[in-house]
Amino acid sequence: MNKVLTPVLKEDLLDYRFLSGVSCSPYEDLAVFTVAKQDTKTNSYKKNLWMADLQTGKLSQLTYHGKARSFIFEKAGSLLCAVEAKNKKPGHTGFAHFDLATKKSDYAFTLPFAVNQLWPLGENVYLVNANVDTNQEGMTDEEKAAEADYIPIRELPFWDNGIGYVSGWRDILYVYDAAQDKLFRLTDLDFNVAATALSADKKTLWFTGQSFTEKKGRHNGLFKLDLETAAIDTIIPQDFVRLGKLQLVGDTLFVSASYMDKWGTADKDDWYVLQDGELCKVLDNDFTLGCNVAGDCRFGGGKNSAEYMGKLLYLTTEVKQCLPNTLTAEGEHAHLFPFDGAIDCLSVKDEKIVFVAMKKQSLQELYLFDGQKVRQLSHFNRTALKGKYVAKPEYCGFTNSEGVHIDGWYLKPIDFDPEKQYPALLSMHGGPCVAWGELFVHEMQMLAGMGYFVFFCNPRGSDGRGARFAHLRGKYGTVDYEDFMEFTDHVTDTIPQIDTGKLGVLGGSYGGYMTNWIIGHTDRFAAAVSQRSFCNPISDFGNSCLGYTFDVDQFAGTPWDNLDRLWDHAPLKYAPDCTTPTLFIHALEDYNCPLSQGFEMFSALKYHGVICEMVLFKGENHELSRSGKPLHRMRRLSEIIRWFDTYLG
Repeated sequence: MNKVLTPVLKEDLLDYRFLSGVSCSPYEDLAVFTVAKQDTKTNSYKKNLWMADLQTGKLSQLTYHGKARSFIFEKAGSLLCAVEAKNKKPGHTGFAHFDLATKKSDYAFTLPFAVNQLWPLGENVYLVNANVDTNQEGMTDEEKAAEADYIPIRELPFWDNGIGYVSGWRDILYVYDAAQDKLFRLTDLDFNVAATALSADKKTLWFTGQSFTEKKGRHNGLFKLDLETAAIDTIIPQDFVRLGKLQLVGDTLFVSASYMDKWGTADKDDWYVLQDGELCKVLDNDFTLGCNVAGDCRFGGGKNSAEYMGKLLYLTTEVKQCLPNTLTAEGEHAHLFPFDGAIDCLSVKDEKIVFVAMKKQSLQELYLFDGQKVRQLSHFNRTALKGKYVAKPEYCGFTNSEGVHIDGWYLKPIDFDPEKQYPALLSMHGGPCVAWGELFVHEMQMLAGMGYFVFFCNPRGSDGRGARFAHLRGKYGTVDYEDFMEFTDHVTDTIPQIDTGKLGVLGGSYGGYMTNWIIGHTDRFAAAVSQRSFCNPISDFGNSCLGYTFDVDQFAGTPWDNLDRLWDHAPLKYAPDCTTPTLFIHALEDYNCPLSQGFEMFSALKYHGVICEMVLFKGENHELSRSGKPLHRMRRLSEIIRWFDTYLG
């Protein structure tokens, strides 16, 4: 007898464990990582540290308080962990020594800012990368308190998603002497540090960044800090190349960079090594570095490059997967091992690689590559999907009318009966330079469990197929719209069980833009859900933290030199043609796609008599669907369910 499977419910998301931040000890054969779980009582995430013995594979829990933050290995058997500051002052960061054997903490010191990175340089001496409000530099505590109601705005961007107002804020390097409780600033107040790489002897820090006072640009410079003299040398000026990742392999500095001279900002970073003060290319790369396969079952980040056996180890997003690569200074490139899914972060210990990843139709777990084969170390999510109907993504790619192959998939609804008709939903990713793959996506599986076909594709503009495929500049709403519509035709022709009178469309960010665009250009969809969307690059230019860079580049104009082009590519222009009942979901603190964008489209539809509603989420930003508060994530899913059940049910 076949076992009856139950649907994936929205509440199941609360049971998933999210892994991140894996780091191997330089002193012992072990790794430490973070495990997070949602907690509805506090409407937050409980995060604890776990340890993996890399010889036995045994896992053990280190903390139970649910407040784990970042950590570093300070010495054998000991971590230095970021904790709540003893003085409890906002923005301050505390640090505590944590004994791996006894699992006890000993408070160490407090730093008067939010710490991005911290490296031990010697006994009680640390190099610090901190996020600092330079507007308040030199102020007393009383003067700072008097400024609490005022926000000076002097720069672009003036706010940033998930952070808030950022005018005058910089990532700055310091040396901290814990014995004397003294800080020594190393970089200027108008300089913003980006990527970093510390030499093994801890005498040199390589870093990228830029100095600005009016407008933050896309280009960075490369700099060398002598930690013995505090002298900083400019290696590559900040004016002409986009610098990305830095990774030391022995004494060789690998730099990812692009001159953006092929496909503009769509160009992927090539790999260079620094030789005699010059960037020397060792690999033409056409894939995004790191994992860019979309999903909603991650929380937290981690490293995606390292030194491995004398080579550079790094991740790339390729079609539907994220894979590990090695590269030598001579340009010898290879995929290290196959992995049917996506690797999120990694760390190296000798010949071993410990990594967090998602296999197809599975949630995150910890894995170990021992130099020969991959084995799974953890089973945190073993029971999360037990007895659940997890629909297998069935490939449904096609060649469009212009001869371009488009990858696509669909999920069958639970208890699929070929004799019945079903509603279906077109789900669109954000980005646009992001890719769907065959990973477990909770939202899609929940909808399949409710009786919907869910179909999704990677149209032109998506990631994983190189810069030329991702290049969408000046073409938003044209070739991508054609791909989505032809894919919808292909899916409905392929699957006769889809009721074409009950089609829905949904997406967030770029997917929200395309939802807004689609409902203004066709009435084939009976319902739509537009999330964290934008609809008007003219107004978005001055409101989004990305407007003055993203909109200008991607829509090939500004409101002053190409107003007509921007308006032609604005979904708002076509609002009078909309008839589709549409739900708008937006977060109040979304600064990528500001709230004003959702309001503009909602108001336009309401003005023209279209059935529409809007649900706003307080205290949330652009990441609501991926890392929002647990109860808010549940409410968001409930609203999506309510809308589609009302108009497609």
